[in-house]
Amino acid sequence: MNRRSFLTALFGGIAATAVGTVVASEAAKASQLPLDTAAKLDETPSEFTQYYRGRPYRGPRRQRQVCTVTRDRFGRRRRVCRWVY
Repeated sequence: MNRRSFLTALFGGIAATAVGTVVASEAAKASQLPLDTAAKLDETPSEFTQYYRGRPYRGPRRQRQVCTVTRDRFGRRRRVCRWVY
């Protein structure tokens, strides 16, 4: 490992530790809410959305037929076709 990448990784690790400590202390302060604030947060209406984790709809998929010429086990030429997207 050369010195430059070693020092970059070392200082990056130190900086990440410092930032993580600050974020953790801020999160600990934010988790200690007064009871009236917590009750108000429980009363707020929620918005529910749908999340679709598949392929976005772009209309029907169009298939096309692809054919190739191969030889069977007897050496004769055969045409093999298949449908692809």
